[in-house]
Amino acid sequence: MLRRTLSGVEKIDMPNKKTRQFVLIPIIREKSHHITSVARLSGRAARFIIDTGAGGTILDSEAVSLYKLELSSASDKAGGVGAAAMRMNYVAKHDLTLCELDLSSTKLLTLDLSHVNAGLKKAKVEPVVGVLGTDVLWRHHAVIDYDRGLMLLSAFDIPVPSRDLRRNRK
Repeated sequence: MLRRTLSGVEKIDMPNKKTRQFVLIPIIREKSHHITSVARLSGRAARFIIDTGAGGTILDSEAVSLYKLELSSASDKAGGVGAAAMRMNYVAKHDLTLCELDLSSTKLLTLDLSHVNAGLKKAKVEPVVGVLGTDVLWRHHAVIDYDRGLMLLSAFDIPVPSRDLRRNRK
């Protein structure tokens, strides 16, 4: 059953034993072949890359001051495919939303994403302020419809088991 909201975002009630409400989120396939979506952070538009391979949701360290966010005192080192370990911090408190989906409980890590934005600039694509990772995609049971340019996310934050999923395969 489809329903139109005032913000223009559709919600779908999926038939199931436990009816779940889903939110349709517009996504854009950029010239660089990255998939992006526009969220809201501190009341302002914020473009994020949708990355099914990123373990966490990341905010560019330069965006912290731009969006007037505060960092927590905790810090750590992180790295990705082909990257050396880099210093990361956590955002103390934020109000990240994707369409009407409240992501304020998501742990935001900060990393220097200047190399990502340099690559986007080279491809004549607007810069991003962050990367939306699997921590959000798994918890909200993401389904990405590339043909229609939509991402379907559960409106409810569903905890993901921390066990290794490979052990359950037969």
